[in-house]
Amino acid sequence: MREIELKAHAGDSVSVRKNLEKLYGEGKEVHKSDHYFRRPGESIQAMRIRSYNGIIEMTCKKTSSDENGENNFEYEFQASPDQLEPAIRFFHALGLEDFFVKKKDGLEWYGDGAHIELLSVNNLGWFLEIEILLPFDAPEDDVARAGRDIHRILHSAGLLEEDIEVRSYREMILEGGNGIQG
Repeated sequence: MREIELKAHAGDSVSVRKNLEKLYGEGKEVHKSDHYFRRPGESIQAMRIRSYNGIIEMTCKKTSSDENGENNFEYEFQASPDQLEPAIRFFHALGLEDFFVKKKDGLEWYGDGAHIELLSVNNLGWFLEIEILLPFDAPEDDVARAGRDIHRILHSAGLLEEDIEVRSYREMILEGGNGIQG
């Protein structure tokens, strides 16, 4: 899938939550744990294992971003939670090394064709994430429309353009010295 995504600082998470609840109703509790791997010597992730909602999801993400957000191509598959340790061993056998861990806790909503999350991320604070998924071959008009829809949701939640965070969580986590050592 092609993921059109934006994240923004939500310093006043209580107000953002209230605005989202007015639009989309009560949010559903969400907890995600992401374990990232990289090729030795590289500074970007190669793979991710996400534990979420009783499944694990393996993802290879090809990411591009600019001041308007991210435009990612994601290749994913899922497995049962009992496959977590074998999956980690599998990635290590492929020559990948542990990179960092990201934990997200908060609320999620679905509305206006978007997946919307208000999350506390590691020790970085609160963020609003908005994503719209499109097919890999989506026309650029659809990609542009998704971007406009995401910005409309951002403003409806009470956030501004200057709240948008263009750095990746990887950059912020590693800047804070919170990666996996090794």
